[in-house]
Amino acid sequence: MELFQDNMIIRLKNGQDRYLIAHRDEISVSKSRDGFTKNAQWTIELNDKESLYLKSCYEKYLTASNQPSIPGMIARNLKIIQNQPVKKNTSHLWLPVGQSDPQEPHSFWLKTLHGSYLKSHSGPPPLGNVITHDLLQQDKLNSQNKKITWHVEIVDSPSDTWKHSDSMMSKMLVGMRSFVSEKHKVKDKNKGDEKDTRNGRGRRMKFSHRLNCKTI
Repeated sequence: MELFQDNMIIRLKNGQDRYLIAHRDEISVSKSRDGFTKNAQWTIELNDKESLYLKSCYEKYLTASNQPSIPGMIARNLKIIQNQPVKKNTSHLWLPVGQSDPQEPHSFWLKTLHGSYLKSHSGPPPLGNVITHDLLQQDKLNSQNKKITWHVEIVDSPSDTWKHSDSMMSKMLVGMRSFVSEKHKVKDKNKGDEKDTRNGRGRRMKFSHRLNCKTI
């Protein structure tokens, strides 16, 4: 949870490089390759040290509903929606579960308070592009399970550290540009000096040649 801050804007990318997006109908969610759209951005609202809310660009909360994503299928692959409740409840809360892989420090499972996991599907219909939440067997809970693993990409952060690091990067870039510019100036000056030296030598040789011609 150390990564997450109140009012931080993030994108959530699954194991197939698809982003969690909120649809314009302001109800449904799915996944898309396009992570640069506003629909792929989610604002964090911290609830406590362990749980948070995720709010879409339509000011609706990512919600683990009790509706089946496929008619007739009960208690499995329940539908994920975006919702604006009168009062938020446990269906809107998410517990980020960090992965043990040090190479993926920003990868998480998103778990509900009822023990189900945010899950992305792939393949043919009916589940093809659907996002659901589902209870998983223990052997399915591993870092190789791309269906429940989400990589967090930070879009914007209110953190002073984030802003400071951003400004430091800008200063570094400006410094690098100045250094390169000065280097080019010195290089151009050296080229000019070399050219003047060569021209001076040429003039002296011509003058010497004229003197020799007159002497003869």
